[in-house]
Amino acid sequence: MLGKPGSAEEIGELADKMASTADGFQKGYIPESDKILVSSKLLSPNESQEIEFQAPDQPGDYPYLCTFPGHWRMMQGILTVKAAP
Repeated sequence: MLGKPGSAEEIGELADKMASTADGFQKGYIPESDKILVSSKLLSPNESQEIEFQAPDQPGDYPYLCTFPGHWRMMQGILTVKAAP
């Protein structure tokens, strides 16, 4: 999932909590948060999904991470949005 700048830890911790809920897997471990901009379905190994989305208008560092419980700590990166010249 792609989140608002500075939201990786908060979203990751919400996803971790979903491991102990009855519907966490059914929801693809995507927590309810207004800080999530876009997400994929829960993917199995060797599975892929193409996502098209409009990049944010505001410059900044937007985190992307795996929300499967515990994975976000290692499986994450940054999408950097810069102002147009």
